[in-house]
Amino acid sequence: MLADDARFWALQRAVIALGLALRLAEYLHNDSLWGDEAMLSLSIASRSFHQLLGPLGYGQVASVPFLWAERLMVELFGINEWALRLLPLIAGSGVCVVVALVARRMLRPEEALVAVVLVAFSQTLIRYSAEVKPYAIDALVAVATAGAAAALLERMDSPGRWWRLAALGAGAIVVSLTSAFVCLAVGLALLVQALRERRMGLLPRLGLLGLAWAALYALIYATFYRPAANASYMRSFWEGAFLVPGTPNLLARTRVAIGEVLWGIDPGTALCGLGFVTLAMILLGAIALWRRGQAAHAILLVVPGLAPFAASTVGIYPIATRLMLFVAPLSVMLAGVGMMVAGKSLHRLAPRLPTRWVLALLLLPAVSTALAWALAHGRDQQMRPLVHSLRGHWQPGDAVYVFHRVIPAWLFYSTDWSAPNLQQLAWAMELSGPGGPSHENGPARGPRPPGEGSELAYQLDGHRVLLGTSSGIQGRPMFGYLPGQPDEGWVNNEGHRMQSAAGRVWLVLGNTSYEGVDLGHALKQEAKNLGGRLSCELAGEDPAAYLFTFVPGPSRC
Repeated sequence: MLADDARFWALQRAVIALGLALRLAEYLHNDSLWGDEAMLSLSIASRSFHQLLGPLGYGQVASVPFLWAERLMVELFGINEWALRLLPLIAGSGVCVVVALVARRMLRPEEALVAVVLVAFSQTLIRYSAEVKPYAIDALVAVATAGAAAALLERMDSPGRWWRLAALGAGAIVVSLTSAFVCLAVGLALLVQALRERRMGLLPRLGLLGLAWAALYALIYATFYRPAANASYMRSFWEGAFLVPGTPNLLARTRVAIGEVLWGIDPGTALCGLGFVTLAMILLGAIALWRRGQAAHAILLVVPGLAPFAASTVGIYPIATRLMLFVAPLSVMLAGVGMMVAGKSLHRLAPRLPTRWVLALLLLPAVSTALAWALAHGRDQQMRPLVHSLRGHWQPGDAVYVFHRVIPAWLFYSTDWSAPNLQQLAWAMELSGPGGPSHENGPARGPRPPGEGSELAYQLDGHRVLLGTSSGIQGRPMFGYLPGQPDEGWVNNEGHRMQSAAGRVWLVLGNTSYEGVDLGHALKQEAKNLGGRLSCELAGEDPAAYLFTFVPGPSRC
């Protein structure tokens, strides 16, 4: 494979085109908004630009530029999935292109090609290119900032490149919460390069740049991010993802955390249980860059992945795949170097084994996983078609019971956005938000008193809607779902709420299965125990609606 061969660059462009096509295909599936997407989208859809400056509903966190850009999209194109997911699609697609440009500057051509393949076929990056979350923007900002730093490393005496990096870093801090880790890596890389070149005159300039970035980040963090970061629910939820020394099962949780990061970098290999191979390639790539005189580049690509672990040890940043996705476009460059080193080394040991075969084997999991995902695409929580179907089947006087874990999606798709009742929507969002009785992940509250939740109801198009109360089974990263059963009396209490609501009640159930417990089945069985007859089922993959009739006589769907 010759770097100057036109076919080589054509191959790279073809890989980028495939990566863009996979992201576009994910976008065109136009799936319903799921849990976290719906939670964030409700704030975007129901608030003005000014209102988006305050804390978001459901404890969601996103930068103001992202929120304003999303709000602009719905202002221009309406409140729908196409508009809400357009910005992530653009950012996710941009990652493919920018990685190719940055890798071409920092790596050898063959290594850059391998990095582009890993990015183009990363199922995790593809997925978040079609979700209403800022993670694709984080990844794009990270690699663009690293690219500006790499350009400066080539010409440390260029004032123009210093100014461009300063402006891009400041913009990154405003746009992306995770930019602090990338800017730290940039500062260390520039410091190492200046010391290696004995250019001490650049140190004051570098110090001033670092102070300006740090001050800007501190201001933005204190103004917009600190309230959510210090919220009791968020601290409790992410407790297991903080790797604080001395906490229980630290070693086991650290292994899981590393796996979470590797899942974002190369989900195909992680899915095969070979995440250690990806980790080995990253380490090998970092060593190779350092040994060939690219220490600054190695630091630029390694530190963004290590810094969050350091922050996690003091309890200020949890480790999870989506929160570490910004690392992926940087780490794949290290992996690209490592794979080329491994391939050439094996070829020298076994001359009959071509380097390209080794690379093909190493890249096969990523490519095959992405293609399999695209061909067998399917997501749960398809609330949009269910609400549409339910509106066509319910009759005057019917009531609706909404399971607590799908309330945000229900609220988004059942709201008439041409004339929304914002006061009622805000009320329902507060009740189903952290600390509310209908929160989708509320903690155990002990035995439930009879009649609990009687006030959790509202009117929708002449129908009484019951918001389900939290079951008491709470899921948390690293800990799983605890306790293993719903609170005492929860099933019976929810059943009586359905029975007393109306003669005909639709149960909207989704995401009801926990580890060994299916609360949807328990609720349906309780409805039968209280005299209800299952008269109709509007079944989707998830969620689904079940009509129970509690009055005598014939009933129809």
